Amino acid sequence: MSTLDFIEKKKISQLLNNGGYVLDFTNATYGQFILEKTDYDLYAKYGMSKGKNLEAIVSNESDIIVGKLLLELLRYMQTFNLVNDNNRALFNECAEIGNRLIGRKSTPSASAPTKTETPKPSFDFSKYLSELIALSTSKDTPQARGHAFEKYLNTLFDASGLEPRGAFKIIGEQIDGSFVLKDEVYLLEAKWTSKKINRADLINFKDKVSNKSTFTRGLFISYSGYTDEALDSLSKGTRINIVLMDVQDLVVSMERNIPLGEVIWKKVRALAEEGNFNKNVFEM
Repeated sequence: MSTLDFIEKKKISQLLNNGGYVLDFTNATYGQFILEKTDYDLYAKYGMSKGKNLEAIVSNESDIIVGKLLLELLRYMQTFNLVNDNNRALFNECAEIGNRLIGRKSTPSASAPTKTETPKPSFDFSKYLSELIALSTSKDTPQARGHAFEKYLNTLFDASGLEPRGAFKIIGEQIDGSFVLKDEVYLLEAKWTSKKINRADLINFKDKVSNKSTFTRGLFISYSGYTDEALDSLSKGTRINIVLMDVQDLVVSMERNIPLGEVIWKKVRALAEEGNFNKNVFEM
């Protein structure tokens, strides 16, 4: 049972529940959304109308489930432009409630929505393009190039305003790093090898991401791309929670002065809307 009080429940209902309807969901899309975001078939569990179903979830489920679902519904509102001057203050209050429930202090605000990440004003596309080209022509050992690539990416992500965190270890596994995009944390894997990434590497990273939480996502960056077998196996697997990039994506973003965050976000949207985890940068 959640720790929400009467007033907080009333605010959530006022924002999301309109006479039994939840936002612009149909019965089918609401049920699908609930299942995807919580991993539980809470629509079938509680039945009733969409509005009453949501009220039952808010009252009876744990803080983590309620908080996560609430924040996902708010993200849905932002994505589909359902936040306006009339509900923005209430939206922000509900965002604070959702973040409290999951134990997060930072609060997404609807006061100044943005569609893409914006790099720092001093971002120098040509500088990072030149450094990337220099890496590709380096005569260093593969291991040295790999370390240099990780350092390059950390600097690039930091300059792009993506709050990178360097490599860190968890018992039994190594993660190359993480970054933040639109208030969501992404795990990062980067490999600089002459061979394309194989099935084992790709599935291993996907499993690392899946083992963290139901809402964790990941970005895999490969210097040489991916084998057809790797891409095929990923497309036929379970729910996909990672997107892929290669050096070509980085080069094109630098050449065309496209912020890195914008490229990654378009890939994330392609995954969410099209099921495409490897959106070609030339199609964006």
